[in-house]
Amino acid sequence: MLFLRRSPVFTGRRCLKFYSTPAAGKTNIQLVAELRKLTSAPITKARQALTETNGDLQAALKWLEKDMAESGAKKAEKIKGRVANEGLISLSVASGGRGSRMGTGNGAVRAAIIELNCESDFVARTDDFGRLANSIARTVAESAKTPTASFTSLVLPDILQLPLFDSQKTIEASILDIIARIGENISLRRATAISYVPEPTLTGEATRVGCYAHNASSEFPLQGKIAAMSTISLRSPKLGENLSNPKFIEDLERMDYAVARQVVGFNPTVVGDATSSDEMHLYAQPFMMHGGPEASMLVRDVLAEWRRTWELQACNVDGFVRWQVGEEI
Repeated sequence: MLFLRRSPVFTGRRCLKFYSTPAAGKTNIQLVAELRKLTSAPITKARQALTETNGDLQAALKWLEKDMAESGAKKAEKIKGRVANEGLISLSVASGGRGSRMGTGNGAVRAAIIELNCESDFVARTDDFGRLANSIARTVAESAKTPTASFTSLVLPDILQLPLFDSQKTIEASILDIIARIGENISLRRATAISYVPEPTLTGEATRVGCYAHNASSEFPLQGKIAAMSTISLRSPKLGENLSNPKFIEDLERMDYAVARQVVGFNPTVVGDATSSDEMHLYAQPFMMHGGPEASMLVRDVLAEWRRTWELQACNVDGFVRWQVGEEI
């Protein structure tokens, strides 16, 4: 005999009673827990979804998806005028260049930096917000195509329609979902990417990307309130040999990281050149973030010395991007 369980659902002052049958082998409590684990939906919404779908988990997932999309769109429209100047800068590297241990390291450079805003610092520190920012940055890094081997600002309406990494929803729909859950105004403010695939014949050349996020967490090491991404180019007929040398790779990774960290810490406006004297030029700054005896040397001099040490024809910083949450743009 099949017994139906009464499940009260409160709506305002009325108490409506529906009948539902949990999936075979699982209690309604277990289904609610599973549904919340899959969707992060509030417990009341999870119960309502199961009630509306007679305990069918898959149908409840679809019901929740539709409900959250509608709820998120309504809330987003209602709160879109509210100031959202908190949030995170998130970096992602799909491929960090030849010899890089970031991403595929297949020689290509594919990386992105995004700013995701919210209203409060409290929300910016939540795991849900951090995961969303991380997923958006990864999606952009893996999907964006840029016309040159330099950092390129992207068109946000196009980015919002990209399928979010590891999801069947678009970036825009995923943002609406989190708006529905937390009730704050959340928006993607900007996105920049670099996508460079070298010609196979250019065996003596390499471009590398470096990243640094200030005060990043252990869970999201490439997120923070301030972050930077930089590129270094190398040229040498012996480059292939150098890249097979663990000491060269260790030194190169240190250089990648130190340049990005220097950009965050000293906020240069341009790279500069061998004759730069303005300390707002990266090349004219003491390379404090490299550390060691080189900390008092100018960035350009450290690069020149390193180039001589490894017998390179060229070792240059090609460009960088430095962002801070909420800054004027």
